[in-house]
Amino acid sequence: MINHSRQKALRMMLSACLTVILLVMAACGNNNNSNEPSPDKSASSSSSASPSQSEAPKEKVTLTFWNGFTGPDGELLKTIVDDYNKANSGKAEIKMDIMPWDQMNQKLPPSIATDTAPSFVAFIGGWATPYIKNGSFQDLSGFFEATGTDKSQFTNGSLDLAAVDGKPYLLPMQMNGLYLYWNKALFQAAGLDPEKPPASLEELGQFAVKLTDASKNQFGFGMPVSGAPNYFTSFIIGNGGDVVDLTNKKSVLNSPENVATFKWIQDLVANKKVSPKGAGGGDLDKLMQSGQLAMAINGPWLAPGLTGSGIDFGVAIPPKGTAKAYTELGGIGFAVPKGTSDEEKAAVYDFIKFWNTTEIGKKWSLANGFPPYLKSVAEDPEVKGNALVSAMANMGDAAAPFLPGLLGTDRINNNVLFKAIEAVQNGQSVEDVLKKASDDIDEILKAEQ
Repeated sequence: MINHSRQKALRMMLSACLTVILLVMAACGNNNNSNEPSPDKSASSSSSASPSQSEAPKEKVTLTFWNGFTGPDGELLKTIVDDYNKANSGKAEIKMDIMPWDQMNQKLPPSIATDTAPSFVAFIGGWATPYIKNGSFQDLSGFFEATGTDKSQFTNGSLDLAAVDGKPYLLPMQMNGLYLYWNKALFQAAGLDPEKPPASLEELGQFAVKLTDASKNQFGFGMPVSGAPNYFTSFIIGNGGDVVDLTNKKSVLNSPENVATFKWIQDLVANKKVSPKGAGGGDLDKLMQSGQLAMAINGPWLAPGLTGSGIDFGVAIPPKGTAKAYTELGGIGFAVPKGTSDEEKAAVYDFIKFWNTTEIGKKWSLANGFPPYLKSVAEDPEVKGNALVSAMANMGDAAAPFLPGLLGTDRINNNVLFKAIEAVQNGQSVEDVLKKASDDIDEILKAEQ
């Protein structure tokens, strides 16, 4: 299981050091092994097929698989891998090594450089860019033809997780967006319909004011300044703004749309006090779990804590801005390091096909509470009957990665955007804050050009 605050800190550290490590690796050799395995002419299963129909390579292949699922989700993953091994006895075997995510990311670069890397890994999408740019992860474009998997089954932008020029370097394992959580009891006490979240960002602001009660230390909507997912992207992009022109690698933060959005944030926090000023993500999680915060934007990982605290809550994608609805797409995918042979890669493809079946997707989503990305899973009656999972799955066209393909994404998020949120909450001039932030982003982007 991923602790989100720890993940953010790790990503800041890794984005700085991985680039250096991988550049050194590039100098050691350029053996990409990027050729795709020959398509299996007998493969005919789709993503809705039973896992037992998955055909492994003709001769037994032993694969090594690294991942960071150290929590209860890791036990489920072990069971799924064991089932695959039993179904493919004598043909393929996966030997799995589970370790903390930070440890895996320390071990992976030198293992790739010395040709001792695992056959495949489960990898956080936001960490993949240095590996892709360096050629350390293989292009997985051949997966669908090689396995006969139905590409149209993959929804919610799941194939865009770590795609470059339309080529996937991660194939989805687990996906998520960011969601609006609301406390139904606090809605009802404020005279709001507990079954209806705000339909627009304008309405979200109105609801937040109504739900704020200083006498009870109760806040309407949490807007953290650190240790949280990038909730503010739903405001920036939803209102027609953006942060970086990805084609020209230039900041577009200092725009009229973003000035209006940041003034809206400033008014809600500094003037209307709907959120505690300067709060971190962990602080607001605790307030939400104690029933003192009415609304927050967060990932699926918030739900178990709310359920455990007895909070009656609803979940939906963040409300639409003046332009559209947007939720940042994140997730974990399967990656194949460059030292993996074509024979091993074909066997990895077989396991990924096994993973992306209705049976396995359903088991994983219902056990972990993460939304399905396969149509066949989302349409399953049992999944539809799970209100939480079904609501999270309903992202439509709103889900997309934020600043994909940039080496400096974490620095932009943590060193610039969150700092800008904090500055405007403290009453600084929005125009001045965005001008400085835009200049800072351009400085970071120099390394991308």
